[in-house]
Amino acid sequence: MRRLLCCIACVLALMLEVGAQASAATDRQQLIDRAQVLLSQGQMDAVIALLKPMVKGEDAQLNHLLALAYYGKGDYPSAATHFSRSVASAPRGGKQYRQAVQLLGLSHYFQGHIKEAIPRLEEAAALAPENVEISYALGNCYIQSHETAKSRAVFARIFRLEPESAAAHLVNAQMMIRQQLEELAEGELRRALELDGRLPQANFLLGELAIYKANIDQGIELLKKELAINPAFAMAYYRLGEAYTRQLRWEEAIAPLQQSIWLNPFFSGPYIVLGKVYLKKGDLANAENVLRRALRMDPNNYSGHHLLAQVLQQANRHEEAKREFELAERLRLAGGN
Repeated sequence: MRRLLCCIACVLALMLEVGAQASAATDRQQLIDRAQVLLSQGQMDAVIALLKPMVKGEDAQLNHLLALAYYGKGDYPSAATHFSRSVASAPRGGKQYRQAVQLLGLSHYFQGHIKEAIPRLEEAAALAPENVEISYALGNCYIQSHETAKSRAVFARIFRLEPESAAAHLVNAQMMIRQQLEELAEGELRRALELDGRLPQANFLLGELAIYKANIDQGIELLKKELAINPAFAMAYYRLGEAYTRQLRWEEAIAPLQQSIWLNPFFSGPYIVLGKVYLKKGDLANAENVLRRALRMDPNNYSGHHLLAQVLQQANRHEEAKREFELAERLRLAGGN
């Protein structure tokens, strides 16, 4: 009898344990289901409030859902913490693992943690080579690490170019300029021109870099080379006219600025510079005309309003000038162009 009672007690204990485990599993699944619904509704704060007290240790799925909520809010440090736990515990190669690797890499990237981002983005790019967002972030990380050949290979793949082609060097240089790494970009541009001396935009970008470094004469010559290759490039005419104004060569600036406007009449930049040229020459009527055209396209442009105020002041239209000066000052304080 004693043995029988012991056996019954063991069976009951086992049944209770199984029941508790089943209940816990049901509760966990309900938690997961609720979190997924909230995520689909964009209720990131609600997901965090729901899961944060419940996430214990290395539970891959709960950490992953919590990381998604933090990522959706732009809280990349917290997202990286929980995606790291998801990556560590999720089945390697599965859907959750692939997503966690991608978003962990991007979380580090958005924080500027380039060293930490690169291995995760490399793995994510290998798992999903068609994902251009991952490739773009990886290419930018390589640029910031001064790994020129690797960044060129990535951007060549994105733009379907041969990695050692002139075009690939050009695209890589443009990406470097966006990250203000002009010295690296200059080397890529010169290599591009060595491979193809008539490659459009290479001389233009070198010209802009020269002007940025106050080598105005060199910049002008490079812009002229660009226009010899690419004669319908409105931006090159604009930059050439602007370069002439830096040397106070007002008369020479007019033609390229007008050519830029004729090729692209929907960009305010050359109108504003041309308005400045006419103001310096004392041609107030033309100055007012082109500046008002610029401001119809770009009404919040500080420089345009400030130049127009000067034109009106010189024309003895003082009340109008005062209003323009006041508007220009408000735009300046607000961070207008």
